[in-house]
Amino acid sequence: MFHHREHRGHRDGKVGFPDADPNPSDSGPGSACPVSSVVPFLLCSLLLAAPAGAEAAGDLHVLAVNGGGDRLDNFASHLEHLRQLVDVLAAAGVRKDHITVLASDGGAPAPDLAAREAEPENSWLLQGTRLEPLLRDLTKFENSALPGVDFRPATQAGLSRAIAKLRRRLRPGDTLLLYVTDHGTESRRDPIDNRITLWGPHETISVRGLGALLATLPAKARVVSLMSQCFSGGFAYLHEAREKSRLPGGGTCGYFSSTPDRPAYGCYPEVRREKAVGHSFEFLSAVARQGSFATAHAEVLESDDTPDIPLRSSDVYLAELLARHTPANQGDAAFADSFLRRALASGAGAAESQLVDRIASRYALARPASLVELDEQVRQLFARLDELDARARTWEIALGDFNRASLDAFLASRPVWRQRLAHQSVRRLDAPALRACALDLLAELFPFVAADGARLAEANRLVTGLATTDEIGYRTEIRVAVLLRMRFVLTSVAGHEWCKRHPREAQAVDALVRCEDLTLSLPPRSPRRAARTEAPKFPAPAEDERLAVSARPGWIGITFTPVSRGRRERLSLLGGAATITSVLPRSPAAEAGLRQGDIVLGAPGRAFVHVGDLRPFIAAAAPGTAVALEILRGGSHMVLSPTVRAAPP
Repeated sequence: MFHHREHRGHRDGKVGFPDADPNPSDSGPGSACPVSSVVPFLLCSLLLAAPAGAEAAGDLHVLAVNGGGDRLDNFASHLEHLRQLVDVLAAAGVRKDHITVLASDGGAPAPDLAAREAEPENSWLLQGTRLEPLLRDLTKFENSALPGVDFRPATQAGLSRAIAKLRRRLRPGDTLLLYVTDHGTESRRDPIDNRITLWGPHETISVRGLGALLATLPAKARVVSLMSQCFSGGFAYLHEAREKSRLPGGGTCGYFSSTPDRPAYGCYPEVRREKAVGHSFEFLSAVARQGSFATAHAEVLESDDTPDIPLRSSDVYLAELLARHTPANQGDAAFADSFLRRALASGAGAAESQLVDRIASRYALARPASLVELDEQVRQLFARLDELDARARTWEIALGDFNRASLDAFLASRPVWRQRLAHQSVRRLDAPALRACALDLLAELFPFVAADGARLAEANRLVTGLATTDEIGYRTEIRVAVLLRMRFVLTSVAGHEWCKRHPREAQAVDALVRCEDLTLSLPPRSPRRAARTEAPKFPAPAEDERLAVSARPGWIGITFTPVSRGRRERLSLLGGAATITSVLPRSPAAEAGLRQGDIVLGAPGRAFVHVGDLRPFIAAAAPGTAVALEILRGGSHMVLSPTVRAAPP
């Protein structure tokens, strides 16, 4: 379940620095100083390496990055994340000249930010049609800017310049907070090749490339990452690239929204029509309340209602240790379970165990008795997701058929709209005119569809079925993520127990944990409301299962193809006639007497006039309902009535 990698403060802008780096082989300013005590070490470092006029040791510097790629993908949520970060830093008293923000095209005035408008009412009527792109043109483009913040270009050159400036300013004992809200890409070969998207074509930086830049900073300056881009967990290996060692030295660590091989969801709130969701928002909100990154991470494990999997560097490293040392004849979950049981029996990991209980309760899940059981639950949920994805695809295809039929009929009766939506006419429209066109079209198209009560009922069933399936699928994705969050928490408990017999690795883990212990000094705030975890956030899985059964599309067990135009003309058939190409044995169609070669003409009193009429007619039928179909067999007309069943998994 883990992407295992075999290879080859204070209000004045200062933060507490952890104990001295346990790896004495590191070189750099201050390396000749004693490390037995933090204060003598820092004083010695200042005398040996501090440039004239440099700030006092222990300063916090911040480098925030949002590349965005291009203006289509540079979502408004990215800017909101930057705004939230700047507000938190201001409340913590971090000096403005200690904050560097790389955002898209920097200070250029050109619109570089996609601010998507809410979808208009009844926009589902264009889904699956040639006019669906009109809805994509509801995106407005704005210039990204924050009052009082100097944006610089988020390019490779811009990042190199920012690191070069930090190299001159950072001193041993300082901390660099590296914040990323962006897109990311995955390397299936090796997570150290995962990348952050920057601004412009082909502008990216990998874990290895970023680590090489950070390696130019003073070795005794701590780098703490907070990253919310897709596949951000690959950057948990940043210490390898910066410190040139697989064994962490404690100078490089971070918090990440997801594993190296999974996307993140917080930068796509427009998709769910929600704002202020996801890892970055939840994490910074928790930091604003309490200041502590470690505490914020624990809160986010409970509060992030997306399929994100919040991680720390220490979580990834401990999971790696256990995976690497698992005997060949034993699964990694069973191996970790042996240490987990020992830790819990001794009272170690009690806080983590309580956290797992709270997470399970919030998402209406039973706490797994072991990691082996947890992995089986995840496997079952992945299988469930496959079923839901297939079912959603059935609904989408049926809805697309319905909408194309509706649109064709509408345009056939509206010559003015045929002219207005002609390709050349649409191409000449600018973005505001396209939005106006889409709104005008939907305002007339819906009454046209609603005038036929039977078709409106069919549409409601299709839209509701798709929406319900999508909703259940999204909750299932979140439950998978929640189980994986619990897995990392429990695996870390097991990993700490394993480290008790391996002092070298234990020292490295302790160094990572100290590195992660970043705290900003903030004014007191009201604690998080207990109501967030008092009641389950989600319905019980059994409720979702019952709901999913009711949302299965209708099925009778046939495949079909449109009757060719020439044959339709010879037989005087309408455009919706379909030839049955196969009938599944023991299916509703077979039981009703339908045969291969039969031509479906429609329902009694409702001939199918469009090539897309048959599929939505069947999909929208409620299971248990007999649907009457008018059939042409040879030269004979007949009516057969298969009883619809729910589509099989």
